[in-house]
Amino acid sequence: MIPTWVRIPGDLSFPDNFVYFGALQRLLRGGRKGDFRPIPGQIEHQARWGEEAGIPNFALYGEAPGRQGDGAGRAPFPDVLHCESIPARASLHDWRIAPHRHHNLHQFFWIEAEGGEATLEGRSYVLAPSAAISLPPMSVHGFHFRPGTQGWVVTLPVATLAQQLADAAPLRAALARTALLRPPLAEPERTPQWIFEAVAREYAGGGLGRAQALASLAGLLATWFARALAQEAARDGAAPLAGADLLGRFQVLVERDYRSLRTLADYARDLGVTPTHLSRVSRATTGVPASQLILERRLLEARRALAYTTMQIAEIAYMLGYSDPAYFARVFAKATGEPPSAFRARMTAL
Repeated sequence: MIPTWVRIPGDLSFPDNFVYFGALQRLLRGGRKGDFRPIPGQIEHQARWGEEAGIPNFALYGEAPGRQGDGAGRAPFPDVLHCESIPARASLHDWRIAPHRHHNLHQFFWIEAEGGEATLEGRSYVLAPSAAISLPPMSVHGFHFRPGTQGWVVTLPVATLAQQLADAAPLRAALARTALLRPPLAEPERTPQWIFEAVAREYAGGGLGRAQALASLAGLLATWFARALAQEAARDGAAPLAGADLLGRFQVLVERDYRSLRTLADYARDLGVTPTHLSRVSRATTGVPASQLILERRLLEARRALAYTTMQIAEIAYMLGYSDPAYFARVFAKATGEPPSAFRARMTAL
């Protein structure tokens, strides 16, 4: 989903909400800050500004907003998946998409022609033809496409992805990270373009078994990305995916509870293993101990809040379960090499 959002003035009884417009025309700004004149367009869906972190959390075509982990992917979704071309929506919004994220949705992008720039988790990447992007739920992303960019966006509810990869823990583990991939342009058979095109044709049709075909194509597309991500990890010298099922279950728990300051022993007990075994599997799979994965997830959310919101540092600390903001600041500085205030200042200056 490529969103355009605007703040609705409080006197319209929608404080701090953001809305989608199906055919948004140019914004006409009023005389005072935060005031917008009437905007023609069809409201598709309404979504609140991110509950804690303040980063926009967008739902897609009727998907009920909800937290990841609280029945993730079980909210109503009107189709097996959603597929659209990049220009179908980006061209309506000056080809600029502000940083945002999605609950319970995994998105796959394919850039066929032109390109631009992508912002993924606070880092900028050049987009060129034959670029493939995987965005797991809650991944912060934004785009500035060059006019005329061609390509596809396929959006999958977590439930669809989980069903297709139910017995494939290594694939689920490989898809857990945000990534920009560049398959060889000279070898089209090694790119996912044909899968995106097959999804688009099936999505636009109404033939017998359409839902089953879309679900199968979703699994094929996810498998292509998982393989490419695993191959990239192997080229970078990462360890083989041993214990991927345990690691996958661990990551689900961390995603659910990273705000609670649960210890490694707490997670290990829930998983029925010892902390030592859990860390051994984590090291073999990711190269870092399980405790580091817990800390990195908290720090990721802290960096998101510092970069994309105006929350006070103390508010961010409390949001992440720290009772002492000064202790949170020391943890952040030790892990990143700079205090939260310096990180925010550096990101603001970019």
